Amino acid sequence: MVVLAAIRRAYAQPHLPDALIRLGPVPLLLLALALGGLGLAVVGRPPSAPEAIAPATLGTEATELPRGDLPIIGDPIRDLTLWYSARVSDANRAGIDNLRGQFLAPLDPLADTATRDLYGKILLITIPLLALGGIILGYLVMLSGTTGESTYTARAVTPRFVVGATLSVLGIFLVSVLAQFVIATDLAMVGVAMPANAVGGADTWPASGGVFAVLQNGGFDPRIGEGPNNWNSGAWLSVGLLAAILTTFLQMLNAVLSVLERLLVIVGPICLAAYALPATQRVTNVWLKVLAAILVVRFAWTIVFILFSLEGLAHLNAAGTPPTVDDMNALLGLATGGALLMLVLPVALVPLAMAGPGPLRTAS
Repeated sequence: MVVLAAIRRAYAQPHLPDALIRLGPVPLLLLALALGGLGLAVVGRPPSAPEAIAPATLGTEATELPRGDLPIIGDPIRDLTLWYSARVSDANRAGIDNLRGQFLAPLDPLADTATRDLYGKILLITIPLLALGGIILGYLVMLSGTTGESTYTARAVTPRFVVGATLSVLGIFLVSVLAQFVIATDLAMVGVAMPANAVGGADTWPASGGVFAVLQNGGFDPRIGEGPNNWNSGAWLSVGLLAAILTTFLQMLNAVLSVLERLLVIVGPICLAAYALPATQRVTNVWLKVLAAILVVRFAWTIVFILFSLEGLAHLNAAGTPPTVDDMNALLGLATGGALLMLVLPVALVPLAMAGPGPLRTAS
């Protein structure tokens, strides 16, 4: 009887607490959804297959290596290094390209149309002056026997006047012969010393090859590990910048020499005709000495270019194999040293070429 009474009381009581029953159906539904979500979270979904990662390809483009980017700003040091190395590489490439064909070879006025035309215009002004001077000189020669000239007689001036007039008319051919002699000598030295097609012709020096070619093809990229395709970071970021600065100064010096060459040719008729008078004879000698100084500098630059290019051949591999990091660093040092020596040479050679009385005899 006691057991039956206990069973009857158990079935009479509700299965849920009275508080939950009083809440109504909506809270019960929300509670059921929450319990279901909790169960799914505990059990978990089956893991999905990982996405296929494309294999890294070996090509000309740099391979992205894992790196630790900073939040929001990324990796500023790496980005700055990339920007800096790109600027250095562009500066070196532009510096050598701007020297193409006008750095080692002197100006040939007969091949330069603008210079030749300007020389002709100046000569048209000089010839009437020479003709007038010849008339006056002939008149003085006829009267020199009766006027009693003592120091500089008209007869003594006559040979000087003839030489000055001849040089004034033929001056452009004189400059052309000297320039072609230097160019031919440079070509002969390069042809004997360097392998065939190693540096190209004089119209493309120094950009077509030689020691400066490494400044056009080299660079530093931190995304690529050190190896045949990448420079050592310290060498490129420091010595590469120094090479860019030196080549920039070489451009400025070459521009000055080029302007002087053209100016000398243009004013050549007047400067050479100045030899006709004893008072202005020194102008002709100064003109010839400046021209000789420029040709000497061009010739010396070619010798340095050949010597440093010969040193660079030992660091280049055959069959187009890229040089190692050590070889590329050595090439970078040779290119920088060659540029520095070329920048110093004019400081020493120009005063030597300008020293002395000059190639033409002067009367004191």
